[in-house]
Amino acid sequence: MTNIAPATPGRHFRLNLLLLAVVGVSLLGLAACSEDKATVNFPRTPAEESQKWLFDVTGNSASDIYVAGNIGAMFHFDGATWTAQDMGTTAAITTLWTSPLPGENTVYAAGHGGRIWRNTGSAWSSMTSGTQANLYGMGMFANQLHAVGAKGAIRRLSGSTWSGAGGTMFQLDENGSPIDTLSTTEDLSSLLAVNTFFLGGAYFDPKYEGQRFGTLGTKGTVLAANTDAALIGPWILRPLSGEVLVEDEWVMCMTNDPADLSRNYLGTSEGWLFRIVINDEGNRVWKKFYPEFSIDPGAGIRDIWVDDATGDVYLVTDEGKVWFQTADYSFADDTGTRELLYDEVGSFVSIWGTGPDNLYFTGYFDEKIFHGDHDTGAGTFTVTEIPLAFPAKSAASDGLAAGLNEKGLPLR
Repeated sequence: MTNIAPATPGRHFRLNLLLLAVVGVSLLGLAACSEDKATVNFPRTPAEESQKWLFDVTGNSASDIYVAGNIGAMFHFDGATWTAQDMGTTAAITTLWTSPLPGENTVYAAGHGGRIWRNTGSAWSSMTSGTQANLYGMGMFANQLHAVGAKGAIRRLSGSTWSGAGGTMFQLDENGSPIDTLSTTEDLSSLLAVNTFFLGGAYFDPKYEGQRFGTLGTKGTVLAANTDAALIGPWILRPLSGEVLVEDEWVMCMTNDPADLSRNYLGTSEGWLFRIVINDEGNRVWKKFYPEFSIDPGAGIRDIWVDDATGDVYLVTDEGKVWFQTADYSFADDTGTRELLYDEVGSFVSIWGTGPDNLYFTGYFDEKIFHGDHDTGAGTFTVTEIPLAFPAKSAASDGLAAGLNEKGLPLR
């Protein structure tokens, strides 16, 4: 099925929002969290644990693409044919990672139950992660591959061995001074994304009162490496700047470019887009770019892809939308372009491509992946649905409890 949607006309796309000042990441300290750290359960858990959804897509080239998802699904595209691959599990595979370096074709996959696999070009082999926590994100942090997930799980790869990456962190006050030592396993709800400079996710809000449900009682945060020898913990917790209109916000995804800060983006569960800048103190901070991408509260940015050639940004949201933003976009200066390219009934969770004319995106859609062709000159975006038949498997054969069939993220 092919749908052709004209890009939204007009050079400067705006949403009808309050005009707010651009803000950076605040280092406001919070009181120690002493209340119960019950596991956060998100709303809209799928009715069945056998939903045939695809959660992530990545690749090394147009003829070497991988997409993974629920019930241990893994497919490979060689430029002509999509082929199912046996991963030896029915657990959800939530995240994929490939090296950006030319000539390196190794692919990593991770998912529920702490499962991690590696493919060096011929076949998948399982690796021992050292955790049974669900893993949600992978990427290079401080020049080492990291996998992160539920309950603050952080695993670091050295050679062929995965190990823990420290369990303590510091909160800072508004002056950047440490005020509390926290535990990643107790005070972090989940980590979802990895960037060269930060790990992203959410932590338990110590000021929240009431029953925790969904994202209630949590706050978006990034972890930075501790470079102060006087501090004991390896991490510094840096909450996203507090917004009056946003009570609960998660870091959902981050792009990664160690050489060019302007290509490092962060998307939140409330639909805000951030980019790394250097502040007046010489520190890397996340700067917010208005307006937000989503209309409904709680509908967030789930994944971002940056075009290597132009620096332009493509992203997907919980609302089933595909957005395009030029590298020079500035809401404050009224320059550049932001366009809604595609709108589908459902939720998208991942996007990757080799160029604007060869984009792939996935989401909570049974047994299919989407291909997009963006003709920036003509202003059209052609979308083709590609069916991918899941191999027959028993969703309960690996002993996973019911409800562990999705990424453990807000399905809003």
